[in-house]
Amino acid sequence: MMARSRRYLGVALLVALPLAAAKVKFEDKWNKFCGEPDCYTELGLLPNATKAQIRRAYRNLSLEFHPDKNPGDRVAAEKFRRVARANEVLTDDEERKKLDYYIENPAEYWQLYGSYVSYAYKPKSSIVTAIVFLLLFLSCVQPTIQYSKYSQYVAKLEKAAMNKLPVGAGGSPESLEIRRLAEEKIAADKANKKGKSGKLDRKKLEETIHQLIADLEIEGEFRKPTVREIPIVRVCIVPVSFGTRAYRYLKVEYKRFKGLDLDEEEKQEVIERFLGGADKWEALSDQDQDKLIEQDCWKRENFDAWMIERKKNAPVPQETTVAAEPAVITAKSKKELRQRRKANANKSFVMDD
Repeated sequence: MMARSRRYLGVALLVALPLAAAKVKFEDKWNKFCGEPDCYTELGLLPNATKAQIRRAYRNLSLEFHPDKNPGDRVAAEKFRRVARANEVLTDDEERKKLDYYIENPAEYWQLYGSYVSYAYKPKSSIVTAIVFLLLFLSCVQPTIQYSKYSQYVAKLEKAAMNKLPVGAGGSPESLEIRRLAEEKIAADKANKKGKSGKLDRKKLEETIHQLIADLEIEGEFRKPTVREIPIVRVCIVPVSFGTRAYRYLKVEYKRFKGLDLDEEEKQEVIERFLGGADKWEALSDQDQDKLIEQDCWKRENFDAWMIERKKNAPVPQETTVAAEPAVITAKSKKELRQRRKANANKSFVMDD
């Protein structure tokens, strides 16, 4: 039994020792000899190569990678330099002896020359990838936050309508209006069923208020989130929207250049550009808008004529501010005069005393 155990131990040691030795590998990180790979590998030789084999290998490689045969080739020039260095080390008995020793004892190399840490930087992520991940993150977070705000507002509105809270006590004009509409709807349903209008059914009231709020279009900060508001969807829509506007603009300009007739929408679009924006068009009265269309003001010369006529017929602003100033000054002067008279009267009263 003991003999068998010793045999197994010997086999284990025979297997473990080569594995342990294989883990320690010589690497000339400090370029004391040939750097990486080592000098033997550079010449394609084994550590037991003779000097004749070293010279022959050097001669063949130097002829292959000589700069005269490879003009302008930086890789060949670097290889030629490394081959020459390997030949220099291996043909020098002292240098080769040191190299062989450190190959057999790599730990001695680190003790003599110090440890070496090789840093490898992870490649940077592309900007496009970072932007895509940011958009995906915002597309998940933004709708969730908006829907949470919408749900809180709806719950508050429903609670205020159910309890018929006044405006100053948690209610709002919207909640009171919803409560009124719900009561009217319930009363109308009871009237259609020809039943007596008894006590208000709270469950029916809750269902009616919930339905009215669901049908309500809430705008502004507490609006219900839509697909078009998701950041990544908006980014995808922007090129499509820009392309559509660009196509429409070029189409209208082509028609104008060719002297073709425009439809009502295209005429309005051109006039809006002349005015300086759609808001300027909306600021005009219906009469002025119709006049611009009727006079073909989508043509530049007609629009300029309309602008000249409009400036001529514009009412002259009255100088109300200038006229109001004397009245204010006069009133102020009268007040100052009264104060002076009162002060003088008091002064004379004191002097008389």
